[in-house]
Amino acid sequence: MRLSEAPKRSRAPGLTSLIDVIFLLLMFFMLASTFSIYQKLDVTSGAEGVGQMEKSPILLQVFAEGQLSVNGDRVKVEVLIATLEEAGIEKNRPVAIIPAKDSTVQDVVSALEMLKTAGWSATIVGN
Repeated sequence: MRLSEAPKRSRAPGLTSLIDVIFLLLMFFMLASTFSIYQKLDVTSGAEGVGQMEKSPILLQVFAEGQLSVNGDRVKVEVLIATLEEAGIEKNRPVAIIPAKDSTVQDVVSALEMLKTAGWSATIVGN
């Protein structure tokens, strides 16, 4: 008498490993993506060329915690634009930004952004 083989049952694949892989991919893309919008700031270096400027630049020294010095006069970062406009300085005149030793990169970027939004486009960053 011949016995037939019992039909093999097809097993569903285990979902545990599939869920682990999906979770790992989800974590990777959440950590690898960024939600910040990066913007470009037009900055020229002070050592770019040996040319003469038409107008002498405004000297803006950046200190820590929002302290600035405009041509030697100390001002807060909040009143920088008002100080420049009260002095009658044209917006096409270049601004030379010199960071102090205690200033951070964020202090310099804040000053650059403030100048750019107010219309001063020609900025030179020195050290």
